[in-house]
Amino acid sequence: MDCDHHCKHICSWIDGMPYHRKYALPKECCPELPVCFKETLMGEMIPGAIRQFRGPSGAHVHEFDDHWVFHRDIVNASDDPVGHLIRDAPEYLVSMAIVFLTSLLMGRKTRDRKAEAAIAGGLSGLFALLLSKLVKSIDEERGMEEVKEI
Repeated sequence: MDCDHHCKHICSWIDGMPYHRKYALPKECCPELPVCFKETLMGEMIPGAIRQFRGPSGAHVHEFDDHWVFHRDIVNASDDPVGHLIRDAPEYLVSMAIVFLTSLLMGRKTRDRKAEAAIAGGLSGLFALLLSKLVKSIDEERGMEEVKEI
C-alpha cells in the first residue's frame, strides 16, 4: 500500500497481517487511529466496543476504552458489501439460505399454514447463524494476539 501520511508504519503493519486474525493494541501505543480510518456502522459490534472503523487493506477496527482490536478482511465491506459477505462473512449467506429453504420446504408440506413455515424458517436460520457465530468467535478469540508496539 502506498501511504504518504505519518501513519505509514501502521498501514505497513496492517498490510502484513494475515486475514481474520485479531490483534489487540493498547491505546498507550496508538492513542488515535490515523486519518485513513473512517468510522462505520458496517460490521458486527463486539460486546464492550465503543465504535468501529474501516481502514486501508481491509482493516476493521473496534475501539474499546483502553485498546483497539484490529483484524483484516479479505474484502472491505465499505467497497464491496456483497463480496465481503461471500468472502468474510459467509455465515450470513448460509443462514439466509437456510431460512429460505426451510420456509420453502415447510410451505410445501403445510400449504394452509404459511406463517408457521416462515417462523420455522426464521428460527432455523437464527439457530444456524448463532451456532456459526459461536464457532467463529471461539476460533477468533483463541487466536487473538496482544501487540505491545507496532
